[in-house]
Amino acid sequence: MKSRILHVDMDAFFASVEQAEQVEFRGRPLVVVTKVNSPRGVVSSSSYEARAYGISAGMPVGEVRKKCPHVVLVPGDYEKYVHVSEQVVRRLEEFSPEVMVASIDESFLDITGSVHLFGSEDKLAIKLKNMLWKEMGLPCTVGIASTYIVSKMAVKQAKPDGYLSVPSGRELDFLSPLPVRSIPGVGPKAEQIFNLLGVYTIGQIWQLSLEELEKIFGQSYGFHIFQWSRGYDVERFTHTDLPRVISREITFDKDLVYWRDIVPLVVKLMEACTYELRQKKMEARRIVFKVRYADFITKTFSYSFPRPTFFDNNFIPALFSLVEKAKERRYQVRLVGVMLSELTWTVRQSSLFYLSREERMNRVLRSIDVLRNRYGFSYVHWASALGGER
Repeated sequence: MKSRILHVDMDAFFASVEQAEQVEFRGRPLVVVTKVNSPRGVVSSSSYEARAYGISAGMPVGEVRKKCPHVVLVPGDYEKYVHVSEQVVRRLEEFSPEVMVASIDESFLDITGSVHLFGSEDKLAIKLKNMLWKEMGLPCTVGIASTYIVSKMAVKQAKPDGYLSVPSGRELDFLSPLPVRSIPGVGPKAEQIFNLLGVYTIGQIWQLSLEELEKIFGQSYGFHIFQWSRGYDVERFTHTDLPRVISREITFDKDLVYWRDIVPLVVKLMEACTYELRQKKMEARRIVFKVRYADFITKTFSYSFPRPTFFDNNFIPALFSLVEKAKERRYQVRLVGVMLSELTWTVRQSSLFYLSREERMNRVLRSIDVLRNRYGFSYVHWASALGGER
């Protein structure tokens, strides 16, 4: 049996989450921005109603207001979006045991062995879309094909809130007439190069050899275009792939002077990282603290543990030691970030007869994470995330 891959792409995800949470925002142009009342604010996500006014990601807030004076501006809440994303993935697992999360708003499902449970691909896709809409108020687009890359390109053609299945054996018929920009990673510059060569569609790319593509675009990029234009996967997303890092950062509305105002925010960033770490059943051996000062000089400070960990009480003192190093440069602070790296899967076994200090902390953290899963990430914080001088 040939593989059948289903790709789910949540439509305008951040904006859709806000519209689902505030029903009165549905059908209105809504934009999620980094900062609502700041010249530094830019668009993170825009509803399709807002896109009709020419609003796109990265656009400054001032320009958004000019294009659409009645736009609804909402400050982004990344932790909320992560929480909703996890709820989406849990529902996707009802349709296949193999769910591969590609990003916060995209997942791939290998439905080869589960299609028969739903009667057909069409019925499976429609049920999945209806579930996400009825239970969560979130629209999505679904594409199905024999490879990951073709399912992804099918989604792009079906946006928004659509569904498209490419039958096995018909991949080249589907790809041939599509514009070159339909290939992931082919942007305006690459498109311009193709056009100068007289290449406008994916089918016309087939006239170019691998050697020619590698000469024009470089070895790696050229190889990807060669494979993807023919519907072949270069690599597969699998649930066993290790993410390289887990990170969070924040840019302040205005440069901050006092570290007593900065430290609680840094701890919250760390908490968000360690929470995600445990949700993924992983540990990290290294923590990195990033700071960008008012003069745009960016410094990173890191600490490596003797062995991987997921305990907040290990990360917090290490983080404070890095903050002390950052404080030595006496400039106002524009941005801070926390990153966990050198990630591994968690391999721990509880003792049946004796609870070590580590195991007791593990139980505390599990309880905290249960509360966060139920009531949201911000329901519980460590005291050092709530303010106070250090």
